[in-house]
Amino acid sequence: MKVSCKNEFHSLVSSLCSLLSEHGTLIKTSRAQELLSRAFGYKSANGLLADLPVNLRVTEKVVSRLGDLLKERHGINSIDTSWLLRALERGHMSYSTHYGCDKDCYPAKLPDHTNYWYLTQDGWVPWSQMNFTKMRVELNIYKVVSAFSVPFFGEDSYFCTGRPIWTADIARAEFESEAERLERKYGEMPENSRMYSEMSDAL
Repeated sequence: MKVSCKNEFHSLVSSLCSLLSEHGTLIKTSRAQELLSRAFGYKSANGLLADLPVNLRVTEKVVSRLGDLLKERHGINSIDTSWLLRALERGHMSYSTHYGCDKDCYPAKLPDHTNYWYLTQDGWVPWSQMNFTKMRVELNIYKVVSAFSVPFFGEDSYFCTGRPIWTADIARAEFESEAERLERKYGEMPENSRMYSEMSDAL
């Protein structure tokens, strides 16, 4: 589960409380925050929040740890924690993650005359400067743009085209809101003088 900001974490905790409530278990929000954070290996909710953005992976260890925590701290052993976490995961899943819409966003190699640009918290970053072991759409990449440019009719003329290949409008609402803020700050697309590699080289 991709958690990019505090609002998404609070949304996840609220969903956990609702799922537990459906099974007759009422837990305060603050306790649910600690429960969820510790299940995923953090010492506290503050520890998880300090690590944002983070991709929380549901594993057998997480399932087991959540079961132990529910039993030890709340006296609950009647809930299937595997079901609980999978339901939480499904509820937090967006169109983008459900359909794997990001699969073309991290090419190992780019075609000739093509560059990819990524909108991040630090602005627009080119493909060559990205670390895709840590950077993912709907986590800390807010938009992906493909830019193609090739000289024609001499060295001073170019055919250029740029288009978004992933946008946050298919992500979760909290993530889309942050993407809109970053677009207002850094622009909906990189500046042309940077976006097209051949034009940049000629300047």
